[in-house]
Amino acid sequence: MTDVNFMKKLMMFAAAAIFLAYAMPTHALSVQPNTLIKGSGAAVYYYATNGKRLVFPTEKTYASWYGNDYSKVVKISDSDLSSIPLGGNVTYRPGSKLVKITTDPKVYAVSKGGYLRWVKDEAMAVTLYGSDWSKKVDDVPDAFFTNYQYGTNLQNSIEFNVANELASATAIWQDKGLPAPTN
Repeated sequence: MTDVNFMKKLMMFAAAAIFLAYAMPTHALSVQPNTLIKGSGAAVYYYATNGKRLVFPTEKTYASWYGNDYSKVVKISDSDLSSIPLGGNVTYRPGSKLVKITTDPKVYAVSKGGYLRWVKDEAMAVTLYGSDWSKKVDDVPDAFFTNYQYGTNLQNSIEFNVANELASATAIWQDKGLPAPTN
């Protein structure tokens, strides 16, 4: 056999192997998008409608969406989990809490899409969140504060309506501007 014929056969074999690798059905996940998932570790993820998984960076972030109810979290194999690419972090549910970081005294209301709206004084905080507003402030670790974007500062309390913010995103896919689930 000549070297040219051998190379042609080798190239045809390699092309066929590549074709078969892509043509073979891939392992189907046992869960659908719009599901809370976790592997063997402690981290909980939202399996988003764009096919990616979003991590809840803290328990308080999770609680802003689901309270302390973990009953809907589906445990999947670590290999299934690793087959879903990471897509970022979940941010606090809009309107659910006020947030701040320990290195800055400013308190922010969270709007849809993870936008932070500075609440300029205590009077505005009381108007928006009630007299116990300070109990509704969560510290976000500095490392996760970058998940948010700064929106316009609140000049008065009519610029932010807690009920409207809560209603603007009843699910994470809405907050992130992702496609609606089909299931």
